Parts: sequence; C-alpha cells; structure tokens
Amino acid sequence: MSKAFKNVYQFRVTLKDIRPPIWRRIQVSQDFTFWDLHVAIQDAMGWLDYHLHAFHIVNPRTGFKEEIGTPDDDFDWDNDKIHAGWERKISRYFTSENNKAFYTYDFGDDWRHEVKLEKILPRDKQAKYPLCLTGKRACPPEDCGGVWGYADLLEALKDPEHEEYEATVEWVGEDFDPEKFEIAKVVFSDPKVRWDYAFSEEDDLTEDVLDEDEETDGQLRWLSRDHMHKIWQKAKNHDLDGLAPEERHLGEIMLDHQDEFFNEFEYSDLTSDHVYDPETDVNPFLHIYIHSAVENQLAEKEPIEAFQFYNSMRKKKCSHHEALHLIGAILAPMIFSVVQQREPFDLDAYKQLLRKYKKQSPEKIFDRLEKESKLYPLDS
Repeated sequence: MSKAFKNVYQFRVTLKDIRPPIWRRIQVSQDFTFWDLHVAIQDAMGWLDYHLHAFHIVNPRTGFKEEIGTPDDDFDWDNDKIHAGWERKISRYFTSENNKAFYTYDFGDDWRHEVKLEKILPRDKQAKYPLCLTGKRACPPEDCGGVWGYADLLEALKDPEHEEYEATVEWVGEDFDPEKFEIAKVVFSDPKVRWDYAFSEEDDLTEDVLDEDEETDGQLRWLSRDHMHKIWQKAKNHDLDGLAPEERHLGEIMLDHQDEFFNEFEYSDLTSDHVYDPETDVNPFLHIYIHSAVENQLAEKEPIEAFQFYNSMRKKKCSHHEALHLIGAILAPMIFSVVQQREPFDLDAYKQLLRKYKKQSPEKIFDRLEKESKLYPLDS
C-alpha cells in the first residue's frame, strides 16, 4: 500500500439482522485492496478472522455484481468466479453512486454486513490509517451460531437461572457486555502480515512442534542444547551478528535475563546432560522459548485472547515482563504436555484459560494456576 495516498474512504459497517444495530465507522486509504478492507473490518468489528469471507459488490464498469474474497474450490457452488481480494482495489469499485457492498463472514454462521461508503475525504497527514472513528455495541462471539444463536446466547446471559447461564458466562467471559463497544481496544493489524499468516505454506505448530531426533532427548526442536548453547555464547559476548532473525530474538531475550543465563551455574546447566524435572526445575531452554512464543502471539494478535489477557494485566499495573510471564505460566505446562504426551497442542483449552484468568488479580494467578486441572491433571 502506498504511503503517498491523497484520499481516505469513510465506511459505515453494520451487522445485518440484529437490533439494536452493531456497527463501526472506519476510515481507510484509497489504496486499500478488498483484502486490506477485510482485515480492517475484522479488527474494527472484533472478529477473529477464523473463517472465509466474501464481498458482493457491483462493478461500476460492467454493471454486474462480483464476488471478491478468497478463491476456494470447496465454496464455488454456483461456478461464479471469486476474485482474489488482494488483487482488487476498493477505489475501482466504490464511488459516490456505487456506494454499497455486502460483506459476509463465516459461511456457516453467515454474518452479513452492509459496507456503505459515506464519503471520500482528503487525507489527514497527522492521522494513522486505518482509523476507527466510532461504533456501537459489542461484536458477537465467534462460532455462536449466527444471528439466531446469538439471540439465544443473549437470552441465557439475561437470566442467572437459565440452564445455559454458567456455561455461557464461562465461554464469553464475565466481562462480556453486549451493549459495550470500547474504541480504545480497536487495534488494526498489518494486512500483509495477516496474509502471510493465512496463506503460509509452513507446517502448523502442532505438526512441527515434536522432534523425533533422540539426540534432543525429547525437547522441542528449537530447544536442542547445541543450538541454544551457540546462541548463548553469542549473546554472552554481546555479538548477535550472523544469527537468523528468530535466533537473534532468542539471544536478545537471554540478554534481558542476564542474571539467569550469564553465571557459572547456568553455564554448567546449559552444557550438561541434565534432564529437567518440570515439577522442580526451571528449564532455561523452555523459559526463553516460551518468552519468545508469547511475544510473537502478542505481535500477531494470534490468538487474540493472549493479546486481551496482556492488556488486562497491563491495566492492573503489571510490567510488560510480568504480563509475559503470566501468559507463559499458562502456556509452559501445555507445551510440556505436548512434549511428554506426544499430543497436539490444545489451542481451545489455551484460549479458554486466557479468558478465564484475565480478570483475576495478577498476584493470585500463579497460585490458582497450580490448582488448574487443565494444566496439572490429577494422577489417575
């Protein structure tokens, strides 16, 4: 996207078939593609971009309606061509006369939005785009069953005696208020980063996380002793040149934890064949990996629950480092489970725990996590 754009497009995005309406007013660059607009709508509304999407809009040059989104043979039911959103500029479609599109997210729940161009304005060079100007009411939770499922959810939340009340509160969180929209919590993602994440050909974490090489003694591939010792030596000499980006990042984390990594005891642990007992030892390998993993989750807002948990802890006066360690306290035992039990990482359980503990007092979280059955199941 060009940084030299002159105009911005102001849209009102309204979720259809819900009253009172759920809506957002956003401003975006005239250079936006439909993929860029999709990401901005997701972030402004509060969706998590877990599902497919499509725009339906008339092409003013032909007079015919087009579908713009993510080409997918599994959803090409009517043989109409689906144009790739990243190949279509919004400026070629939206005009003062052709000012409306419909945006569908999640073809199962079928969340339909009206996207209306309100005006085209000169760019404010002091503003950072995209920009959310205002909005009303909270976004429905993902996968709640569409408009009718959301109506049932709201009905359950109104009545503490409802048979689904406790399960619903546990799912959406105690702080969910359907009438509340907090504009300060809208954070716009980089569309390119989102595209790289969505269409990367790299293996998923759950497929890549296990290392069958016996030389690593069951540790994660990234935590092999020789590999980590090489990074440790470079960091100790304050020389990170020649390291790959992820290796450099791990070296920087070591430098941030010099008291833990740069002393004789830690040196002997890093170079020995010591096997760490998760019940009694703090594994420095796992420590920095967890630290790095959490920072990556926050940077990419994936999962969004980690980002929300972090913000909640910061509002409770936790430092950046303290908030990272609180998330790590949830993530670390789950990683141990992946390594020890050779089971896929339970992303749903991780998200649920982040939602559950984000309202807790920071000083009480560690103690309560020790009693959390999802992390430390009782021996059978």
